[in-house]
Amino acid sequence: MLELFLYRGQYQLGTSDALYSDGSRYAPLVTAFNTIKSHLPRVGKVLVLGTGLGSAVQILNKQGFYPAFTLVENDLTVLNWALELFPETVKKDITPVCEDAKVYIGLEQQEYDLVIVDIFVDRVVPGFATTEEFLNKCRRRINPGGHLVFNYIVNSKRDWEHAWANIRAVFPSSHVIDRGINKIITAQV
Repeated sequence: MLELFLYRGQYQLGTSDALYSDGSRYAPLVTAFNTIKSHLPRVGKVLVLGTGLGSAVQILNKQGFYPAFTLVENDLTVLNWALELFPETVKKDITPVCEDAKVYIGLEQQEYDLVIVDIFVDRVVPGFATTEEFLNKCRRRINPGGHLVFNYIVNSKRDWEHAWANIRAVFPSSHVIDRGINKIITAQV
């Protein structure tokens, strides 16, 4: 069950134990974007797998970056909420896609300067998202010199170690920013 909250002037999307969006304050993506900030001026196209309420768009716009976004979200209600919250000037650069990320990444042929994986079911990253197969499909969608940002919540040390090994196998230049149970991975292709 998802709930929509207005907190300190920004919308949050949450469940009983997870916060999926927090406007331009969404800490995992703020942290990731600050880490790759020197590369952001060259980002023209962004793919977001797991849109939530569109925090990726809000954060980049707040930092002065206005790339074109493809927002992939498997929940039509959530996708529509995100679209309703964007100003009209931002909507022209957004392509919304209601689809499962696992399916979409296998069909997608476009290349992007930044691919963001922020996919959760409650506080769990679905198993498919950390397989080498899925990660390789993400890599093929990233332009040379582009980046991957992956938000992961550790629920099991063993699962995290397996996920991290797969990420490093596909993205050898990966770096982890440790924020407690949150691991924010950035990698350049």
